[in-house]
Amino acid sequence: MGSALQKDPDIVGVFAANLFSAEGTATGVRQAGKGEQVKIVGFDAGPNQVKALKEGTVQALVAQEPAVIGQYGVDAAVTALEGGSPTPKVQTGFTIITNDNVDGEGAAAVYKSSC
Repeated sequence: MGSALQKDPDIVGVFAANLFSAEGTATGVRQAGKGEQVKIVGFDAGPNQVKALKEGTVQALVAQEPAVIGQYGVDAAVTALEGGSPTPKVQTGFTIITNDNVDGEGAAAVYKSSC
């Protein structure tokens, strides 16, 4: 991100498509002092992404729903083991987390780093 900002200092927004790119983008923007200029939307909601959201470096996170994804996987495996045909595609949903809902309804979608 630092190199991208040096090459194109007018960048105003970034969609970071996974956990690590979201962390790297937030770090690069923060180090470049461009937090007011560059708006970031990250995909995933790990502890570092949530911290960056609360600090204002990231404006929104698209959180997957790992428990739902896991449940669909287990259900598909059981169906297959019992001789059935699992549903080939399922919609697992997502939650948009912002500073407005991170401590409220969005909190349930924040990824847990321990059990």
